[in-house]
Amino acid sequence: GNVQIGRERYPTDAFMSEPATPSQSRAPWSGAQVLPSLSAGLVNGVLIIIFQSAYAALIFSGDLSPYLSRGIGLMLFGAATMGIVVALTSSFHSTVTAPQDAPTAIMALIAAAIVARVGTVGDTAFATVVAVMAGTALATGITLWLVGRFQLGNLIRFIPYPVVGGFLAGTGWVLVKGSLGIMAGFPLSLDRLGALGEPAVLYRWLPGVIFGMVLYAGVRRIRHFLFMPIIIAATILLFYVAVGVTGMDLAETRTAGFLLPGFQGGIAWSPPSPALIGAVDWSAVAAQIGSMGTILFISVISLLLNATGLELIAGHEIDLNRELRSTGLANLISGMGGSSVGYLSLSLTAFGYRMGSRRRLSGLTSAGLCGLALLSGATVSAYFPVPLLGGLLFFLGLSFLVEWLYRAWFRLPVTEYLLVVVILAVIATVGFLQGTVVGVTIAVGLFVVNYSRTGVIKHELDGTTLQSNVDRATPYRRLLESNGHAIHVLQLQGYIFFGTANDILDRVKQRIFDSERPKVWYVLLDFRLITGLDSSAVNSFEKMRLLAESQDITLVFTNMSADLRRAFEAAALLGEREGDVQAFPDLDHGMEWVENQLLRANAMPEGSAFAATSGEAFLASLLTQSDDQGGATGLSPEATTALLPYLTHRVFEDGSHLIRQGRPPVGLFIIESGQVTAQLEPEGGRVLRLRKMSSGTVVGEMGMYMGVPASASVVANGPCTAWHLSLEAMIRLEHDNPRLAAAFHRWIIRILGERIGNNNRSLQALRR
Repeated sequence: GNVQIGRERYPTDAFMSEPATPSQSRAPWSGAQVLPSLSAGLVNGVLIIIFQSAYAALIFSGDLSPYLSRGIGLMLFGAATMGIVVALTSSFHSTVTAPQDAPTAIMALIAAAIVARVGTVGDTAFATVVAVMAGTALATGITLWLVGRFQLGNLIRFIPYPVVGGFLAGTGWVLVKGSLGIMAGFPLSLDRLGALGEPAVLYRWLPGVIFGMVLYAGVRRIRHFLFMPIIIAATILLFYVAVGVTGMDLAETRTAGFLLPGFQGGIAWSPPSPALIGAVDWSAVAAQIGSMGTILFISVISLLLNATGLELIAGHEIDLNRELRSTGLANLISGMGGSSVGYLSLSLTAFGYRMGSRRRLSGLTSAGLCGLALLSGATVSAYFPVPLLGGLLFFLGLSFLVEWLYRAWFRLPVTEYLLVVVILAVIATVGFLQGTVVGVTIAVGLFVVNYSRTGVIKHELDGTTLQSNVDRATPYRRLLESNGHAIHVLQLQGYIFFGTANDILDRVKQRIFDSERPKVWYVLLDFRLITGLDSSAVNSFEKMRLLAESQDITLVFTNMSADLRRAFEAAALLGEREGDVQAFPDLDHGMEWVENQLLRANAMPEGSAFAATSGEAFLASLLTQSDDQGGATGLSPEATTALLPYLTHRVFEDGSHLIRQGRPPVGLFIIESGQVTAQLEPEGGRVLRLRKMSSGTVVGEMGMYMGVPASASVVANGPCTAWHLSLEAMIRLEHDNPRLAAAFHRWIIRILGERIGNNNRSLQALRR
């Protein structure tokens, strides 16, 4: 829970100790449902009033302190209206919503900047601060609603984690600094740090710091949902007992700075009047546009993170986009009244859920209590001890800082941790907007550097370890294996920009000019795993084409997307001229084309090994071949002659099936001429080519030996002839001539062994 923006750390850890249970929001109304919801709403309402008073004191401090009562009214108006709207429209019935800490921390900086710019004459500073609060809430409301309307809630996953951490650490610093300023009675700055040690000031802020530290330590160890309300009530009671013991009256206590200034007429709120709008310094508002945008950004992230955290507590999914729309509407309404930005409070919502609240009544009750305090003009906030309010703010800031300056050290890489520290330093010395810009800029730079270190070349292969799905006869296969080093294959991955494209070019150069290896004739680049191409990267491929032409090398591109093809065509890398780069739809077809070129270059076009033979002469030539070492693994001429009566010579027309997918085994075929393709034929789906077989290859042997239906179809690619050994003929052969059958089985085993060997070499190459 401590990594979420805007999540009050104080109860989060304590509230998450019990196991999550499914929501019962749709259960019938009963006392068992009403009482927990009502109780949770009342406790949450009191907590919200206390925290909104602290937030208002943070914003309307220093020269703006005379407007504190009106500031508390603005915050309570936001708490009441947001609470009602979200309680009625949220997908989670126990949701509690109010103005939050992270936007408040930034708004306090904005308020200080406005005072420094316009001064404190009249209501100008106050009116300008209210205008910025209202404008930010309205802009945030519109943004949240649009993000939810267009189902963009998952965009949170694209925010760099250390950037979020830097925002949180900066928020913690602002909260700690603001809390000390509230308790000390003056804005904290570097030149006034020494004043904190003066005895007259020390005793004003030290009790609040101690309270905040005790509170932080307590919620880390005491995991009970009532701990926070009890310790706040006990602290208030202890404060007034101490005041009574010292003999001070309330006026003296207020003068000493231990209570907020008295509010004449109580808490005040009214809709922005024409007079107030007329007092706004719009140039000062425009100067804070960047900081307002930072609040908007953080609020969107905060809501989504808190909502996902609530899913873990409740044990079921929450409609994130509905929450965005609901919170957007709430901010639009509260912004019209001049309130600050707010969103789901994870801690208070979890508190109510742990108490058994499953009804919208909980949120409505807490919102109603805030509204009652506002409408009655109650001065209860004037009786909250300043050390309590400052201590609560100190506690929140301390939670952020410990999480992102201490704990982050143990779980983040050094570079990411340093980014958090840099963002915090910029926020502390310059501002939130500058910290945001610096953080995002550095994060993008780190991403580029880290991404450039990720190899764009996934696999580097050659023709000895990678072959096409074309099953060729032994003479062709041996020739391709012996000449496989002439093919250089690079399987690429990721996004190609100038840096990674240059890496590809360098790798190709290294292979081309490697004098210790055979010459390369073909360079094949596979783009199947490429997600995109930067326009500057095309230049490297143009250099590669010129290099290939100078070295009499053919470039082959496969699996090119439409965008890649357009980029290469625009650069004249693809065309119809002789010698242009060859392009194929996939790696398999590209490798098949390259292999065919190698066979032709070595005077062995497909079928040439058996071109002068047919019929029985073809079988004799094929079956009597020896292995690579010259061993007698083939059949003898006599065995070949003895095998002929068991074989049937068959002719197939273009498109006819030798084997049909799903049918019982029909035996094996030895292809004599032409080509056939093994393919998957799903019902109503696209036919998928598995393997192509040509003259001198065997097909159907697996189905015959295993006795299972065919897993794929085998179709003739044009007219072809084949020798057929049916299942029945194999049974007769084993009965009539077991020695001949065993010799034939060994021949088939050799073919299967060679296939497995090729596959193993390819797998080993892909694992490198």
